[in-house]
Amino acid sequence: MSLLKLLEAICSKISSYTLLLMAAITFADVFGRVVFNSPLGFAYELVAILLAVSFYSGLYHVNKKRKHIQIDLLEKYFRGPLGTFLNWFCYIIEVIFFGALVVMMYEQTMLSKDFGEVFMFLGIEKWKVLMFIFGLAVIALISLIEAFPEVVSFNKKESLS
Repeated sequence: MSLLKLLEAICSKISSYTLLLMAAITFADVFGRVVFNSPLGFAYELVAILLAVSFYSGLYHVNKKRKHIQIDLLEKYFRGPLGTFLNWFCYIIEVIFFGALVVMMYEQTMLSKDFGEVFMFLGIEKWKVLMFIFGLAVIALISLIEAFPEVVSFNKKESLS
């Protein structure tokens, strides 16, 4: 098993478990609010953290398979060399912007550490959570870099026929 396959498996598990945990926390919060008139005080912060973790851990698979949301209305017009050029151009833009996002995540993590920010209800230092999310963003960037676009055609279905 390669390191990239291991990272994909780990990110997949993290994404799945965080979604389940978010659902359980939300259920417990609503149940406590309705039945006992006492919601969980930390639910909002914890669900927000888990949502970010789930998002960034899920990006590994999305980037690797190049399954981003895309508009394909003009796809039939961009075949052949033009389609290949546009596909590579979009890929390079994605790598640049996602690389910038990773750098900004690191800067935000360091700023949070320097200022000593702490979550209000959880009491956890924010930079520790941000560092974990930064690590997931780096892993997602690696998967994006390894997912080169197809050279043959802009549309995968067209290239198979």
